[in-house]
Amino acid sequence: MSAVGLPSAAPAQLRTVLCTCGGLYGALVLRRLRACDRLDICAVVRSTRVLDPGFGFLRGAAAQVRRSGIAYALFLWCTTTLADWLCALGGVGAVPTRNLRPGPRVLTTRDINDAAGMQFLAECAPDLLVSAFFNQRLHAPGLALPRHGCLNIHPSLLPEGKGVDPVFQELLHDAPFGVTVHFMNPELDAGRIVAQRSIEGRAGASVFSMTALLFREGAELLAAAIESIARGAIGTPQSGAGSYRSWPTRQELRAFRDRGGALLRFADLTRLLRGRLPRGCDLDVRAISSSRPRIRAA
Repeated sequence: MSAVGLPSAAPAQLRTVLCTCGGLYGALVLRRLRACDRLDICAVVRSTRVLDPGFGFLRGAAAQVRRSGIAYALFLWCTTTLADWLCALGGVGAVPTRNLRPGPRVLTTRDINDAAGMQFLAECAPDLLVSAFFNQRLHAPGLALPRHGCLNIHPSLLPEGKGVDPVFQELLHDAPFGVTVHFMNPELDAGRIVAQRSIEGRAGASVFSMTALLFREGAELLAAAIESIARGAIGTPQSGAGSYRSWPTRQELRAFRDRGGALLRFADLTRLLRGRLPRGCDLDVRAISSSRPRIRAA
């Protein structure tokens, strides 16, 4: 209550830009952020990059095939383009690809750091930028634009598992699963940690379903941390250099298949088409190793 006995005004919403490649992972994060009363999702930046900002789709796809093989390149297409279609058809809700009214402004770009990208972000005047399943690194000028900083949802327990597909590596090497919300800086996956949670693996989980679970949980962690971020929380430094891995190699993918691993299961897609999330994405608190997120503040 205020001094004159009237209810206090609700805190102003934070103008928020979401940067993502879309697909189910981006859709899960967008849906949770839209449900957060403290956030106004004013814009979405969708990446169309394939490996390098100078590559078109075909050149980038060919380079990806040379690195990881055709099965993994097809998997990436399924996690983005196909998942977009299935999210829309199944009613999960896809990340928008163009401006709609009502709705957030949308920019599709191969390079958020170019002049058009910087102008778009500046015009949005964001209080907060959230990156989730986004394959571009924001440079210092862009990082400086949001009043409360830039946050990334990363599906590993940083500082371990830095890189582009940590869930694949965790399944391959039987490493612990988890998700981290951290502030972004010019280095890759190296910013101060705001919140982090370990999650138990699911028997028979594909890379797709486990990654979806981690992004969904990461969005919950971020939503829970919004108030502390708005009050100026800066997180805590990461505990060491950790580990980094680039795109999976053909040899790693062969070893993954040999041990019965799956990038994507047909059932993941059919469930999505029926408006249901991949098996295991409906969170069960018994599967979470810590029932309370670790919210880190200075």
